Amino acid sequence: MKGQGFSIRLNGIIGFVVLVGVLALLFFAAKGIFNLLALAAPVLIVLALIINYKTIINYFRFILGLLHRNPLGGIIAIILSVVGFPILSGVLFGKAILDRKVKRLQQAHEANEKGEEVDYEEVIRPEREDSLKLPNLEKPKPEVKENPYKDLF
Repeated sequence: MKGQGFSIRLNGIIGFVVLVGVLALLFFAAKGIFNLLALAAPVLIVLALIINYKTIINYFRFILGLLHRNPLGGIIAIILSVVGFPILSGVLFGKAILDRKVKRLQQAHEANEKGEEVDYEEVIRPEREDSLKLPNLEKPKPEVKENPYKDLF
């Protein structure tokens, strides 16, 4: 019975060590991604401004609206925006790309629905006589064949 208790305790310790190792691996992966985004953040913000500046303006409007409606929530959102600036810049860059793509698809759909406007010139048809005189058409009468079975009935 002592062996059974020892193996359960050992399995629990091994599971805990594996769990800590996986969490440490996830932490260092997230830290590396955050560092890469921190280096690329200024470039991403500038590209987002170039691609679709309205995305960033709308984000600032959202923060100001939140600040007016809920001051504490607005202050927390501003602090999170400053602390998470690398992530925020990546999200705003992605949203700018998606907004541009949606706008292009919407314009293409509207152009498809409306059709293209083309320059045209109105053609004036010459007047024609309504009474067109044609000779009467005579249909030829079909030939009636002699029925050889008429005497049978």
